[in-house]
Amino acid sequence: MARRLMPVVVLALSALILSAPAALAQAGDQDCSDFASQAAAQAHLRADPSDPDGLDSDNDGIACETLGAPFDRNPVAAATAAGGAAGAAGGTLARTGSHSTPTLGAGAVLVAAGTILIWFTRYRPRHA
Repeated sequence: MARRLMPVVVLALSALILSAPAALAQAGDQDCSDFASQAAAQAHLRADPSDPDGLDSDNDGIACETLGAPFDRNPVAAATAAGGAAGAAGGTLARTGSHSTPTLGAGAVLVAAGTILIWFTRYRPRHA
């Protein structure tokens, strides 16, 4: 009975793993509604002045100006295309590339296919 459930368990785990890339891709994408205050959004903008989340819609260095108190209205210098505002001075570099990992899903499919193939070749002929 347990061996008959193995393909079902493998397929369920594969579905779970395949749903992970979507969650990972959304993890870095934040907007103003994700912050409790303007100061919290400003701190997030200070951590990465390249503003990959688009918190500074009018490019004045102040994030989420419509959010409530507490406030931090000290502008952040915008990151330049040459690697961030402080990139040459040893600061953090601008974030580049994609946050999604399509290879994780492909790997999960290959692992599931291999497991099912092993199950059919090893266990199925003996117990048929």
